Amino acid sequence: MRDYTVVCVDCGQATGYPAYRCPACGGPLVLRLAAAGDVGASGEPGIWRYAGLLPRTATRLTLGEGGTPLLPYGGNTFVKLESLNPSLSFKDRAMALAASVATDLRLDGLVLASTGNAAVSAATYAAAAGLRCRVFCATGSNATTKLDTARVHGAEVELVDGEYSDAYAAAAKAEGEGWLNVTTTYRNPLLTEAYRPVAAELLADLGGVPDTVVVPVGAGPLLRGIWLGFTDLRDAGLIDRLPRMVGVQAEACAPLARAWAADDWAASLRAPVPTAPTAASAIADALRGYEDEGLLTLAAVRDSGGAVTAVSETAIAAAGRDLARRGLFVEPAAAAAVAVPVTGRTVAILTGHGAKERVPG
Repeated sequence: MRDYTVVCVDCGQATGYPAYRCPACGGPLVLRLAAAGDVGASGEPGIWRYAGLLPRTATRLTLGEGGTPLLPYGGNTFVKLESLNPSLSFKDRAMALAASVATDLRLDGLVLASTGNAAVSAATYAAAAGLRCRVFCATGSNATTKLDTARVHGAEVELVDGEYSDAYAAAAKAEGEGWLNVTTTYRNPLLTEAYRPVAAELLADLGGVPDTVVVPVGAGPLLRGIWLGFTDLRDAGLIDRLPRMVGVQAEACAPLARAWAADDWAASLRAPVPTAPTAASAIADALRGYEDEGLLTLAAVRDSGGAVTAVSETAIAAAGRDLARRGLFVEPAAAAAVAVPVTGRTVAILTGHGAKERVPG
């Protein structure tokens, strides 16, 4: 495992952990990890199979997350079923790491904003760790089933009028002594690091590096974490090239896709974001109040030679139906990953299961 420091993206100042914004300038924070040592697979379960890619912890909580199946989808495209993690979404990787760190720090519980998947995941892992869990969810998130599941695990759920950004602000006010904020839109700089092992899993399952990895994105820490994992593998001498990272959003709420097409990313992200109802609520994030966090995802896409695109509700629904006909039941946000035209050997990350939120039609 790797030692780390927490640094500000904007001014470079180091700070202690837990921290959520730079104490000097208010900029976003990221982890700067020591060079990876042994990045090969170990005999440990869960995300700890590739512990050499992860930040150092004393506790290694797992419910068997990670190691999700990679299946052929057609042509030269594969799908990775993050929908088959214990709580049925990719968020379990982050929450396994977060609950482990919260245990190390002897905190009381986890607090977060969520459109649903993170709420279920945080509640699941908090219960496994004997921690409390407090969830803020926007009324516009259409997350009733997911929130009911979080309550079953003992989470305290508070509804906030408005959109995801409003829930984000409420969770930020609640973070403090005894609580680790595990909001997954870069608010907690630790969580992105939990996705690095996805790259190692893809390398092992494919026997090589894909040309393209397509990831549904709200703010985009999953995309950035996978990209960082591939750079680790390159630095370790295990691969000699990197994949293109493609982020996909719903046209109804696509601040990153809009910024990608603009000359000035920061100005685009800070401008009002037009939004409309979308079935893909899990990635419907206007980034309001934390716009600069989107720059982290855009930089990873740029460095990979990739792109960020948006797809229509019609395309998302059609992709979901096609997946279902192949026996793969996913939520609309996940279906968006296969609604993007691609070339070359491609992996689409199917981020969440349809049992919690169905594709319409």
